[in-house]
Amino acid sequence: MQLEVSGHWIFGEGVRFEVEYPALEAVWINGRVLVTFDWMAFERNAPAQNLFCYDSSGNLLWRAPAIGMGAVDAYTGVTNEEPLWVGNFSGFNCRIDETSGQVLETCFTK
Repeated sequence: MQLEVSGHWIFGEGVRFEVEYPALEAVWINGRVLVTFDWMAFERNAPAQNLFCYDSSGNLLWRAPAIGMGAVDAYTGVTNEEPLWVGNFSGFNCRIDETSGQVLETCFTK
């Protein structure tokens, strides 16, 4: 379920907290808040690692790792909630373990 994002704030469904980077998307999945941050807020010429997961109070649970595609390695948003798949700027769809943030599988889509 989509939550509201406004700059550095995430809110909706009883959730309201401030985050470190500008958010592009926040999704409520099984009691967790998955946030895709604006990749432009991260270091240039390096993977953004811009997919974070929080509990409903805003405590960081995990940060998804890069998939090894260099500077174009940034997450673009949730494409499927169950199971969790997230798009990646390098042309991959990535299946993410929602409890650990580990990348379970990648599928090239471009």
